[in-house]
Amino acid sequence: MQRGQVVFPEGGVVTHVYFPSSAVLSVVTVMRDGRYIESNTIGREGGAGLLDAAGDAASYHRVFAQIPGSAFRLPAEAFRRQLEASPAFAQLLFRHALADAAQTQQFVACNVLHNAEQRLARWLLMTADRTGTSAFSLTQDYMAVMTGVQRTTISALASDFKDRGLIRYSRGAMEILDMPALKTVACECAGVAHELFLGRRETD
Repeated sequence: MQRGQVVFPEGGVVTHVYFPSSAVLSVVTVMRDGRYIESNTIGREGGAGLLDAAGDAASYHRVFAQIPGSAFRLPAEAFRRQLEASPAFAQLLFRHALADAAQTQQFVACNVLHNAEQRLARWLLMTADRTGTSAFSLTQDYMAVMTGVQRTTISALASDFKDRGLIRYSRGAMEILDMPALKTVACECAGVAHELFLGRRETD
């Protein structure tokens, strides 16, 4: 999957479900004036279009590849057949939906209560979780969308993180250099997201 590749346009029919392996997908809510902000992120811990496919519904949000990489996909019809055939699979989908809803609620609070520095640190940690690596491709434009701030704010924060030895960043190539220190900058929401999907809270 290439950066910016649209998986589902808002209002689009969900013909397949996607399970990222190294790519990271972004779910954004689009306003009438064209502005948009991230409402969810999907990496190797989950899948895109799961509930839409289960209910044979159109996608309410726009979903696109935020970080390039690979993903598996399955026809929505085959996904629905498997849900009907396997109660255990249906239960797993239900548990994932609960965790996803809890994460979304956490991030609504995060966007209101925590500052841009904390949100950027949280988002970088979550991206490392979702890609399984501390180095990934990421532009400042996307970081601005994901954290809901101006690109100039992201530029200043990225420069500050570089000066403090937290990250290495150049021409869209991001690498986290000091994970423990970045965790001290991030808000509690990074740990909550990690626990919801990976089953444990980071305490170091």
